Amino acid sequence: MEENKKLPDDITLTSVWKSFGLFVVIAIVLIFIFHGEGRLAYLQQWWLTNAALVEILIGTMIGIGFTGLVVLLYYFTNLSLPRNEYTRLIKKMLYKKYGIFTIAFGAGVSEEILFRGTILGLLIMYIGAAPALLIVSFIFMALHIPQYKGNVFIHVIVFGMGMVLGGLFIWTEALWAPIAAHVTYNGLMAHLMKKQDQAQK
Repeated sequence: MEENKKLPDDITLTSVWKSFGLFVVIAIVLIFIFHGEGRLAYLQQWWLTNAALVEILIGTMIGIGFTGLVVLLYYFTNLSLPRNEYTRLIKKMLYKKYGIFTIAFGAGVSEEILFRGTILGLLIMYIGAAPALLIVSFIFMALHIPQYKGNVFIHVIVFGMGMVLGGLFIWTEALWAPIAAHVTYNGLMAHLMKKQDQAQK
């Protein structure tokens, strides 16, 4: 009952994009506060790479692979999305025009800018790559706890995805590969979720 009071019956894509925009604003503010004089060079490093197309291809293949793994787990274990108000809103979003695009690109780009490009990049400067990767993957998982509340196994998968995405960022020192992996995974999973929901109806 409390969840019904806290969450709206529906959510517009405009408000979703605003929240993604807020992620990007927070990321830029954090970089300008904590990154010192090299902040602009650091922002450029995310995008200016000679291997952008290769990194996008690698990220896309990893996103497809991770999707395949989750689908296998779905069919061979009792893995399923929990039934809560968050998943209800996500399913409604799937049927909106540009809903799947929003889930794929909006979340994929904004979350990578904030979590991998900004928070992971900053923590690496202070505590090193391995502990930074663990901490940011845990934060990334924690952000998704309300969405997947009721299924601990999905939290483990999200943590693993965070580790993979962070590993891609550490390896390439750019955002092309993690964004491509995240966008591919979100897009494919959203498409499959919509197909499953249509079949159940």
